[in-house]
Amino acid sequence: MSMCVSPIKILIAEFIPAFNKGELAILNGILKSFEILGDVEVAVFSFYPNVDKSRYPPNVKLVDINYNLRLKDLPFNKSKLYVQFAISFAAFQHFMFMLLYFILRRNALRVMQKSLWKIYYEYDVYIICTDEVDCVNGSSLRFSPIYICWLAKLLKKPIVFYANGTNPYTAEIYLWRFHSKKLWRVVAKYLLSIVDLITVREEHTLRFLSGIIGGKRPIYLTADPAFLLSPVNDKEVNDIMLREGVDKSKLLIGVSVSYSTLSSFKSKSALSPATRYKLAVEKLAKFLDIMIERYSSKIVFIPHSLEPYDYRDDRKVAFDIYSLMSHKEKVKVIVNEYSAEELKGLMGKLDIFISSRVHAAISAVSMGTPVLVFSSSIDERPYCILGKICKLNEWIYNVENFDVNELLSLTERLLKASHKLRKELPMRINYVKDRAMLNGKLLKNLINSYYLRRKKGTCFL
Repeated sequence: MSMCVSPIKILIAEFIPAFNKGELAILNGILKSFEILGDVEVAVFSFYPNVDKSRYPPNVKLVDINYNLRLKDLPFNKSKLYVQFAISFAAFQHFMFMLLYFILRRNALRVMQKSLWKIYYEYDVYIICTDEVDCVNGSSLRFSPIYICWLAKLLKKPIVFYANGTNPYTAEIYLWRFHSKKLWRVVAKYLLSIVDLITVREEHTLRFLSGIIGGKRPIYLTADPAFLLSPVNDKEVNDIMLREGVDKSKLLIGVSVSYSTLSSFKSKSALSPATRYKLAVEKLAKFLDIMIERYSSKIVFIPHSLEPYDYRDDRKVAFDIYSLMSHKEKVKVIVNEYSAEELKGLMGKLDIFISSRVHAAISAVSMGTPVLVFSSSIDERPYCILGKICKLNEWIYNVENFDVNELLSLTERLLKASHKLRKELPMRINYVKDRAMLNGKLLKNLINSYYLRRKKGTCFL
């Protein structure tokens, strides 16, 4: 079995969708937090390595999960019956490997020869439950935290919940069909007691998970790794602006909004999410037209997600708004795909940024750009990540009660406060970055103590 020597081999046992630039910002931030470890080798689960390879950081090894687990187009297969089968089959293969390893030890790799099992065997530490990945249900591989934790214990590898943001509003409703909150909490309590390190990025997750485990073990409050993402340089940003025809001579307002947030708009006459979304789009189009008229501003729609399913492509939302606007000549909808680093650099050139995507807003404030963040009552992330830590509560707007005049008033106040915010944001962001790097420091301490305790060799950390 591998020893804790350079390079440290880290498996991020989760799928990170490459078309979602917020997810890639988190991945890049995680890699940045690993720099404190020295020389590392990182592998990440991928369902579509041909798509992900050109979009992921070049120093990341992709583990083809569909191939290794003999699956077909998970998680985006349209057949619900097949998806349920695939999830069960993936779990079954993990349990089979555990059984074979318990009996045969290393010889289990001769029976189950796919590279995934070798990676599990050879890598030094497993990381799961990053971002919003539920600490029981997992994400694409449903219930994977359960069997990956068991596998880690069998192989005597440390396993970490890394900068987790489990949402208490949704966590307890997905465990099997009878929606048992009690069962979710029982399983969560067990997993929280056996993982080796738990870091969380928000206070509401800290309170939620601490309440489940009952204060019997430490849970560390850190920060979202996405704050650590490095932007491209000014020349590259200027090239993008030139290519896209974005003129900085005018008041430049960036916009990045999602279907899911806009569809949370509440209206007595609109019951379906699609109708609520349509009404919110009409209001937002009217608001942006007024901003153009009052400030001679230029509106730039910046897509932070291009995921081609479930209306998660921000360009579709942008064109829905654009189609209803009167001053189309003052609007630019960016349709080209850019990296998370490129988008962050572009956001640094904006005067203000209006976003319902939390990680797009993180990129903007990290560049010193004042943000106005759309949120809803079931999404605590803006309040905990941007409001509480970055002290931006004043600039979070609940779109459930969307009112054009109210939004105009808030935006005008933001413009007046923008000079002061630009002075204050760097100090706040430096503090948050230090908190985000704490994830790596805690991981370093764990790896050192874990392997030294097992007397497996010397750690060069």
